[in-house]
Amino acid sequence: MEISLKSGNVSAKLNSHGAELRSLMIGGRELMWSADPKYWAKTSPILFPMVGALKDGKTLILGKEYKLPKHGFTRDLELTAETVSSTSALFSLEQSDYTKEFYPFDFRFTVRYTLKTDGITVTYRVKNNSADEMPFCIGAHPAFAFDGEFSDHRLEFPKPETAAVPFFETPAGIFHPNDRRTIIENSTVLPLDHEMFYGDVLYFDKPNSRSVMFLDKGNKGVRVDYPDFTGIGFWQAKDAPFLCLEPWCGSADFVDCTGVFAEKQGIEILKPDEERAFTYSISAVGY
Repeated sequence: MEISLKSGNVSAKLNSHGAELRSLMIGGRELMWSADPKYWAKTSPILFPMVGALKDGKTLILGKEYKLPKHGFTRDLELTAETVSSTSALFSLEQSDYTKEFYPFDFRFTVRYTLKTDGITVTYRVKNNSADEMPFCIGAHPAFAFDGEFSDHRLEFPKPETAAVPFFETPAGIFHPNDRRTIIENSTVLPLDHEMFYGDVLYFDKPNSRSVMFLDKGNKGVRVDYPDFTGIGFWQAKDAPFLCLEPWCGSADFVDCTGVFAEKQGIEILKPDEERAFTYSISAVGY
């Protein structure tokens, strides 16, 4: 089911399948990637309760082996549209026999989209309805279209960043924490080119900033604010006309991980009946 939101010159389209943001238009300009399957058939999937992939495709949860799919299951399920207005929509997902094949917990997950004057605010909420502590990862995966040459674009941070990103092993989909390359050093600006992403995702596991702008040479683009997330990934399909800015709590497994889900890099853990919110926002810049 598709849901449309509109407020002034800002409009959005949401799909209840995966509760995915499919379009965000500011003054008639589309910010989001079109999901062209030639490159990547998604626009902004939700990553819960897993970010990335597991080492050897498996993990231990409460002493039992599970095989959580890459990026979790939420992006592939139909979510319930609980409340919808002209400017906001709330979707929910709870455990089922299907989710318990991968993840043994009772939970309530919601995502609320709310239009603002220059974009949209997205709030995830995770509640543990189980008797045990519930570990989880959570992340966003919005892809932003761009015009012209990718090399005419840059990432710009509010604080100086030094990032030695870990090598990402494909097709295993795991990081090597002791094999890193420095792509930015004590700078607020990261120039971009396609070759940077030929090795797949660039993961800033300890960013100083909690926002980033993706800008062209005319200083137009988008800003993503991610105050509640501990890391951020940057990704594009090979030579694709989009870039993903991905706030994460947690990540794909590291090669030296224990294999215990609760001990993963960046894992979040909720006590029984505890609830936590994670908010990020997308804003137009220069339009």
